[in-house]
Amino acid sequence: MVFTNKKTILIVAGEESGDLHGSSLVGEMDQRMPELSFFGVGGDRLQDGGVETIEHTDNMAVMGFSEVVSKYRFLRKVFQNIVKEIDRRNPERAILIDYPGFNLRLAKKLKERGIPVTYFISPQVWAWKEKRVEVIRECVDQLICIFPFEEAWYAKRGVDATFVGHPFMDMPEPEISREEFLQQHKFDPDRTTIALMPGSRQQEVNRHLSVMVKSLFNLRQRGMNLQAVIGKAPGVNLRGVNHHGLSIEEANPQLALRFADGAVVASGTISFEAALYNTPSVVIYKLSPFTWFFAKRIAKVKHVSMPNLIAGRELFPELLQEKATPELVAANLQHLLADEEKQDEIYSGMAEVQNAMGEPGAAKRAAKLILQKLE
Repeated sequence: MVFTNKKTILIVAGEESGDLHGSSLVGEMDQRMPELSFFGVGGDRLQDGGVETIEHTDNMAVMGFSEVVSKYRFLRKVFQNIVKEIDRRNPERAILIDYPGFNLRLAKKLKERGIPVTYFISPQVWAWKEKRVEVIRECVDQLICIFPFEEAWYAKRGVDATFVGHPFMDMPEPEISREEFLQQHKFDPDRTTIALMPGSRQQEVNRHLSVMVKSLFNLRQRGMNLQAVIGKAPGVNLRGVNHHGLSIEEANPQLALRFADGAVVASGTISFEAALYNTPSVVIYKLSPFTWFFAKRIAKVKHVSMPNLIAGRELFPELLQEKATPELVAANLQHLLADEEKQDEIYSGMAEVQNAMGEPGAAKRAAKLILQKLE
């Protein structure tokens, strides 16, 4: 066991979004209690914030049942290494960020060792695998939510959860204007600009980008005067996917979404960002046939994209699996861009979503809650 004057905290962020939100949380905690020392799983942002990483987030990303199976041995080894480090360092507390398949198993090990667990960004068990709430009830002593409906959902199931707002409400304003962005990409300000956001994982890009690009050409065949930019996430490549020389925003892919007139986005975090940026979007998602077979049988919700879930109705069209075709994507995007009544409905709904997310300061509020447990 390692002895130190510092209070040691385990933090596990198995996905890029967890690395982003976790880095803000660690920064706030470090400001208020600089004697803290963090170790665990994280990406570049958490590393830059001083977290000693056992494994990098990029190596942890999995999408669907089939990839979980293919990476099982690797993930088991990482899990075992983390447990060894827990036994060696005996942390004061663990902060687990989303990534439920891995983190809920880890919560059980932490519970066995008497180490309290904070779960920041609660698992979306309301969407599927509701039985996991039993593990949360037994093994998590502090649950912090970032979506407004989650607090009441968990309360009905005997779990005390606290809504702190969404970290994206703290996003800084861009350093460039829309006009400057269009100039950088040599775009005509009088033409409609479309953002293609295929996802933050390589498998998502491989499955989504070709559909998105083909839908763009379909729209041009329909007579729409369009220009498009691909928002390329860090760590993915576009090799092997014919993007026909479309402009690419790599330095800050969110700018593509922020400054577009409309978008085609992969379901996930990016669809929520689209609502915050007031960008009408068509949501698509494709899984392996094996994963889709199981996913559609255990899903508990009517919608998959967060804007639609928060609004309680369809704001953004959702085209999943076999419905995610270039023709259907093009038809739905054209409807969003050309129908004024539909646009009014979407903009009103996006305003509802934004208002529901609370004030900025989610990371500060979460840090305060966690630090109260450490005092």
